[in-house]
Amino acid sequence: MKPLRFGMVGCGQISDRFFKMAQGIEGADFVATCARHLESAQRKGLEYGVDAHFDSHERMMDDVELDGVFVTTPHSVHAEVALAAFERGLHVLNEKPMATSLDDCQAMVDGADAAGVVFMSLPYDVSSTMVTAQSLLKPEYIGKITGAEACLNIPGPPRDNWYYQRAISHGGAMLDTLVYPASRVVSLIGGARRVTGLVGNLIPNRIVADGKRIRSDVDDVVTLVAEYEHGQHAVIQSLWATSYGENSTAVYGREGTVVLAPDGRVILQRRDGTCPIPDAKPTEWRGWSGCFEIPRSSVSENMTQHFVRCIREGVEPTCSGKRILHVHEIMFHGYESAETGATLDLTTPYEPWHDLDPRLFDTRSEHI
Repeated sequence: MKPLRFGMVGCGQISDRFFKMAQGIEGADFVATCARHLESAQRKGLEYGVDAHFDSHERMMDDVELDGVFVTTPHSVHAEVALAAFERGLHVLNEKPMATSLDDCQAMVDGADAAGVVFMSLPYDVSSTMVTAQSLLKPEYIGKITGAEACLNIPGPPRDNWYYQRAISHGGAMLDTLVYPASRVVSLIGGARRVTGLVGNLIPNRIVADGKRIRSDVDDVVTLVAEYEHGQHAVIQSLWATSYGENSTAVYGREGTVVLAPDGRVILQRRDGTCPIPDAKPTEWRGWSGCFEIPRSSVSENMTQHFVRCIREGVEPTCSGKRILHVHEIMFHGYESAETGATLDLTTPYEPWHDLDPRLFDTRSEHI
């Protein structure tokens, strides 16, 4: 098995998880680091035993023999780095969001296709919670799907850096946190056909960590409604203004509801109060009747292992650029909808990576 050699572009806190994941993968090693400030690349390299350090991603790609790169830079740099990698025939694992414009996202997908390389763009939704929830989306468990909602609500990022500066981030809650619930909805029930959005800057004068007062010019309240082919609505929200955090998802059916709870539980609520799933346990959820906690499936592959396997086996990632492009079309059209007041059609295709029975969505051909 040929060893895989990777470069890390972006050496902030986010990069740590990828270095740590790679330590447990045989034949997959980071051999170069790159950051805007060379001392940052050197510091991260020394921490993880990487000897080659750069302040130019192009020079790193040209001077070091690499198979792929991980991109963990600020949002606005993702496209530049990924496109440079594709031009050199390198595989890319890209942090979320894919890029800061839909045109850049499309260029990245096209660049990866032209180069014939693996392009994996986060969020990565293959978790025990998600796989378990997907397994419950069946007519015998929930009936016909009638809608969905997902949120990621927080007080706001605590750090005073580029998160609150539009000139650097090119977006706030939409690109940084709403991408997660948007991706979860799509990973569960597939691609939508159109979107309407409301976006705002609710708290421009903020108090962040250590009591520092800052001026924010990014969006911190976002609500999107994605409409599906048969009329179902999915409400997707991210709010940087709550006193607590909530990260939850629900898929509603005529006979039952699947919930991904903030505490990691997967809950199946059934209108008739029964549960056909072995080993399910009655539980409480928001006062609903007929709720059961479902045993979670085991998932043995983290995002870095998935990337490595896709390279070695030549298979498409669950969060390939092509699939995540649809998530980003929802978001960027959400921005446009908020500006224009129009509901916008979605044109990018989305092929589900799990078995999703199309009969789940047909609410019109029979009495339900």
